[in-house]
Amino acid sequence: MKGWLITHKNCLDGATAALVAQQCGLTPVFVEPDQAEQALLAIADSNPIYFADVSLKRSSWRQWQNRITYILDHHQSALPLCGLPGVTIDQSRSGGHLMYDFAVLEMGMKPTASWNRLCLAVERYDLWKPGHGEGEDLNRLFHRLGYEWYARRFGSGFVPFTSAEADLLAQLVREEARLVRTHLANAVPYQKRLSYPLYALQLADEGLLNAISHTLIEQGAGLVLVVKPDGRVSVRTDNRVDAAALMEALFAGGGHARAAGGRLSSSHATDLLDLLQSIESYLLKI
Repeated sequence: MKGWLITHKNCLDGATAALVAQQCGLTPVFVEPDQAEQALLAIADSNPIYFADVSLKRSSWRQWQNRITYILDHHQSALPLCGLPGVTIDQSRSGGHLMYDFAVLEMGMKPTASWNRLCLAVERYDLWKPGHGEGEDLNRLFHRLGYEWYARRFGSGFVPFTSAEADLLAQLVREEARLVRTHLANAVPYQKRLSYPLYALQLADEGLLNAISHTLIEQGAGLVLVVKPDGRVSVRTDNRVDAAALMEALFAGGGHARAAGGRLSSSHATDLLDLLQSIESYLLKI
């Protein structure tokens, strides 16, 4: 089969969907979620196009529905697509797991214990479920070594780490602990009219996002905003704040209820305190 898979860039879950897609003859195209339509525009041939771990706004789907073969997503912001033909939205599974199940049922991929283990490990980490340590370790190595390493080592499902990978992982865990402490000390707190604090910080390494954010949330933060060098923003929240709705409203983004992303526009303030004040104003209005 020839075709394309548009999936989530710089994301272990999107990378896992890509591995499955390559087993089925598809070529992965990695995008940030808000760039999916641009990826569609860049594909000139008439081969099938699949989506996994990213999707379109419903208004864009109307424009592109005849060009898209199937959409598989699990983000809260994709719920408006539920019930449409050629669309599966399932928040209980990860994008990679959805792609794997679809490939087995619809594309002739043979299920194996190693593929099941890989998809479930990534899903536990991506959805931050209990027992997500194996997926978290995969994520650490993925962000350090990149997709080509991931495809070479796990392109047929889960395999044990080599001794060199285990040594690198131990080094990464030590580095992560040090960097998390540094970033926690530099996080900007804000609490004025809300009953809980908000935090913001600048972050260059995507792999640290969850570790830092969840530490602050465990300490009582309702929301942690991370601003990345390329102008993207990510947010992690506890159950007092709907992360996906906030990103949709303020940053042209979306995602899950507790984890979402978007992008700074030219009209946004870049000062962290100013951004937190804007978020506070939004939260007080809803």
